[in-house]
Amino acid sequence: MALFKGRSSLLEVQNRALIKTAKERAAQIEKLEAELETLQRRAAQTEKLEAELETLQPRAAQTEKLERELQSFREKAEQQENLLQAVQRGAERQSGEIERLTLERDFYSKRASALEEENRELTESATKYSVQAQKLERELTEVATRYSLRAQKLERELTETATKYSLWGQRLERELARIDPDGASARRFDAQQE
Repeated sequence: MALFKGRSSLLEVQNRALIKTAKERAAQIEKLEAELETLQRRAAQTEKLEAELETLQPRAAQTEKLERELQSFREKAEQQENLLQAVQRGAERQSGEIERLTLERDFYSKRASALEEENRELTESATKYSVQAQKLERELTEVATRYSLRAQKLERELTETATKYSLWGQRLERELARIDPDGASARRFDAQQE
């Protein structure tokens, strides 16, 4: 009877060790789940930035259109400059026409300057968002890789621990069956659960 009490005490100690290990593993799993949730929030932020980048792309197309208009305006301004020179040769007769062309040239020049400024701002904004998206994508990839490796390691450790305790339990069952062959079926772990 003292042998069973000793075995029972040993099993209780080992059972407490198993429970402690299981609690530690559960805490690790909760921590990993929290880290996964953080990664998911970062992924959502990255998607938001990509959506913003997509909204900037139509503006880039508009900028190209504006650049074509700017080139057209420049060509027109150049043509008008040539025309202005011709008009200046006959300035006494056409002073009103010269004034009109000068105003038109100024208008196109101002328009071209405004378009160049807007193009510069759009380019800076697109570059900033592109750099930010690349940085976030790099960070997300690094974090995902790190946590994937960590999860694999924890899974390996968990599997090793479970295998170790399973083998230990089987060894204890065999030893108990050897010591008390008549009571072995009542002590089986799956028999107690039923």
